Amino acid sequence: MTTTRPAFPLMLRSLAAAFALAVSAAAHAVQPVVQHDVVLLQKGEVIEQRVDGGADAMSAYLKTLDDALTETMRANPQQLPAAGFIAIAIRPGNQVHTWFDFRPALADRTMAALAHAVEATPTMPVKSGEIVFALRVSLWSDKPPKAYAPAPQEWKDASKDMHPKPDIDTLVDLVWPR
Repeated sequence: MTTTRPAFPLMLRSLAAAFALAVSAAAHAVQPVVQHDVVLLQKGEVIEQRVDGGADAMSAYLKTLDDALTETMRANPQQLPAAGFIAIAIRPGNQVHTWFDFRPALADRTMAALAHAVEATPTMPVKSGEIVFALRVSLWSDKPPKAYAPAPQEWKDASKDMHPKPDIDTLVDLVWPR
């Protein structure tokens, strides 16, 4: 005598397998922004002296900024995968400026959206001077940039005839005058 299995458990197993596959695919889905590193372009002691709240304040700011950048990229899914740097300078009074160094180059729309996200995110409290750092990121990819430090074209252009090359504070003052 042949017994047949009820259809319901088979359907349930198929549904469970499909759900597991979907969860697995979602877990491996490409993230809009992957932050590989924060590149400090000044000595840690300088940042500690200039930021009210030091490393804790910077850490909280970076978390908020990461959330803002992720939401911005979710709203801009047309950007081709790219890897590079978002260089950021912050001065007292929430003054922020951003430069980009990506391969391939970012679409103008993406650059504008990311710059707006950085400028709209409340900054850490900078007491004096400026804080300069870069986020080493991938957009719609998990491959990190090959370089370990940013070299935005604007920085290269401003310092091309300077020997020796200027320190980061001087360079930022050249490309973002006070």
